[in-house]
Amino acid sequence: MMKWLARKGAVGGTARWAAQGYESLSTENPGISGPELYRALIHVRFTALPNADQEQFLMSIADQVIGLRGLVVAILTVEAGFTENTPQNQRMFMEIIDEELLKHGVPRDIAFGQS
Repeated sequence: MMKWLARKGAVGGTARWAAQGYESLSTENPGISGPELYRALIHVRFTALPNADQEQFLMSIADQVIGLRGLVVAILTVEAGFTENTPQNQRMFMEIIDEELLKHGVPRDIAFGQS
């Protein structure tokens, strides 16, 4: 039941938002990836849901984020306290994030970072 709620709530919703944002941005800007992609997504997110402190923090770590999955976790950390959950719940949330990104067509190298 908890996994279903997480998928339908903030965890799955944020992952789906990131996947849709990637699809839109990569169509408009072929080859966009890494920090450039993350900054564009952060800008879009905080244009719709303004929070200067959260936006500034996320922009400051964009160079350190690994994969779209990492950006989703960073967003969930500042918006929903991702790291305040048990390790077991964090693992379940990561599974949901991974499944949603891949299900929505995000390439593995973008989802998980270049290997």
